[in-house]
Amino acid sequence: MRSFGKPAWSSPVFWSGLEAVVSGGLSLLSVFVVAAIIGPAELGVGAAAVASHILLWVTVNALFADAIVQRADLPAGVVSSAFWAGIGVGGGGAAVQLACGLLLAASFADARLWPMSALLATALPVVGAAGIVQGLLTRQGRYRALALRAIVGQGFGTLAGIALARHGAGSWALVAQQWVVSVGGAATLLLGSGFRPGWRCHRNDISTLLRVGLPLTASTLLMQGRYRLFALGIGALAGPAALGQVHLAFRLVDSARELMMTALWRLMLPGMARCQHDRAALLGCVDRQLGRLGWVVFPVCGGMALAMVPMVTALLPPVWLPSGEAALPLIGLMAFILIGFPGGVALVAGGQPMFALFTNVAGLIAVLAGLLLFQPRNPIEAVLVWTGAQLLTNPYNLAMNARRLAVGWLRPMCAGLPALLTTGAAVLAAFALAGNGAEPVRLLVGRGLIAAAVFVPAAWWLRTRRPAWSLAL
Repeated sequence: MRSFGKPAWSSPVFWSGLEAVVSGGLSLLSVFVVAAIIGPAELGVGAAAVASHILLWVTVNALFADAIVQRADLPAGVVSSAFWAGIGVGGGGAAVQLACGLLLAASFADARLWPMSALLATALPVVGAAGIVQGLLTRQGRYRALALRAIVGQGFGTLAGIALARHGAGSWALVAQQWVVSVGGAATLLLGSGFRPGWRCHRNDISTLLRVGLPLTASTLLMQGRYRLFALGIGALAGPAALGQVHLAFRLVDSARELMMTALWRLMLPGMARCQHDRAALLGCVDRQLGRLGWVVFPVCGGMALAMVPMVTALLPPVWLPSGEAALPLIGLMAFILIGFPGGVALVAGGQPMFALFTNVAGLIAVLAGLLLFQPRNPIEAVLVWTGAQLLTNPYNLAMNARRLAVGWLRPMCAGLPALLTTGAAVLAAFALAGNGAEPVRLLVGRGLIAAAVFVPAAWWLRTRRPAWSLAL
């Protein structure tokens, strides 16, 4: 009989997946096109300007959003207070952005960095207001509105960046792209949500949200900030051209990683928050989510690893080849982080964001120590320092996730191991059997066929013989 359930396009998974696919595709497109046009040095200057803005964007956007989702009850007055406080936080962030512009202009001896920072500062009050609406929509499960915010902002930002790069704007193209993404996405969210705030702004309302929002935002800020500081350190050690190559390597991977993790966070946090006081139910939710997402995210990681160097070779000038090679360790690190991600969401859903904050503090210290100790001069060395620092500090976070669920530290990751090991076997077979000297398109096709020949039968066997590890369709 025909099922008369909800259509696929009404599903939260559909809209979150669409957001990740479209935004990730546009982000990769802009990275390749803008980098090919403006070159490593100009990309490095633009990346320096955008780095401080991303940190401030994370702060003003996330300070109240996830705390709104995590609360068991949410009076209307609390939301109104958070809205006006969000605008105020955005104004404070704009002042910090202007000060950062002066420091960057002096550090890089490039007077363009201050007006670039001034332009980016104007976006932050709007972003602060939109963060509260984001939390409300996530709590209500209105993922379509969230997806449209990202698609519209990213779409117009990509068009602006490519157009300005083609007309000789240089590093301004990257800055303008980020400004359009920030303002366009926030405006789409504010205008399309139907939210109308009251005039209430009470200190007690704000303080209750900050108990969760402040440590969680600080954790996210440190996670984002360690890369920005790392990038600035690479620029100081090896110059703008090397910074441009390193930035491209990270963008090639982070475009997919950040979008997948954002989509998964929005899908997981509301459901886990509802069972935050039942550890058995919370562990079951972790298993279900990881068992399903593993068969999507780990094959994506494997496909990225197989395609990265051939894709960079085919689409970009030879000067960018080190960026493609340096992206490979970052893809492995992404898979390692993703297998522990649902356990981390469970920790936050239970109202315990401090452990993630401690992990990110340790990660920042390890990254900066690695820079001072090894002083990397090229993309490969830089990425190895970064990856080593994350692998050194992340096990603490995994142990705290398991402690919250009252299980051993490996237990929260077990549901994802079948997909991870199957993907790993397919990738290793493709690298071992496909020759590296082939023409890029031929190499890519050969690797894909070999990986599919290993992955598909193994995945089919796990689906038919192991129901607990079944594929999520």
